[in-house]
Amino acid sequence: MMTAVGALRADPLPVMVVQEVDTKNPEAYVAFIAKLNALAKARIGTEHYRHIWQGDFAGENAHKLFVVTSFPSATELYQTQEKLKNYPEMDVILGQMSDMRTLGASSLYKCVRNEGVYDGGVVFNTGIACTDEPAYEKALDSLKETFGANGFKDLKVNLYRIISGRTNTTHLVVMSLPNPVRLGELFDALHDKGLLNDWNVMAAKIRTSVGNGTYHEITK
Repeated sequence: MMTAVGALRADPLPVMVVQEVDTKNPEAYVAFIAKLNALAKARIGTEHYRHIWQGDFAGENAHKLFVVTSFPSATELYQTQEKLKNYPEMDVILGQMSDMRTLGASSLYKCVRNEGVYDGGVVFNTGIACTDEPAYEKALDSLKETFGANGFKDLKVNLYRIISGRTNTTHLVVMSLPNPVRLGELFDALHDKGLLNDWNVMAAKIRTSVGNGTYHEITK
């Protein structure tokens, strides 16, 4: 779901807030978020301030919603929250949403490797416990090369370090593709061709995979 290496970079990498949401009416919830996004844009100028992702093959997270918000830095996260305070129109909508949702876990991540995600696309997320972040970053570079050499140059690979809200993971790997068909093709290549057999053996020395799942964006 947010830094020694990141702190040394000339351009700070973004942070990401992930809020788990349980609702029996996803369509209505998405519509409310669209209204909140319009209000946020009017005040702070950000397009699609909140993005909504829904779990697919995601174990206990299947069908749940996850509201994801990104900021250039942790400082700007809190500055933005201050700017959106005392906003009566937004408070009304938040009040209307309170009876239709149950908020779950909330986590703050710091991006370590940033290639972004496709708007309206799909992601394959893997939570890991990592013992050597710089080595794992290099391993992801190697992974990216392997994917590119096997027909997946469109795959975007991201790595986030959890800042707050940690459970049994230290990092989140987010692999993004433009549509579900491409994700299916990736899974076929991984498991039918064994693309990552050697890579997994190497990566196992520095990380333990804790859980994974697929998600698609439903933001309007």
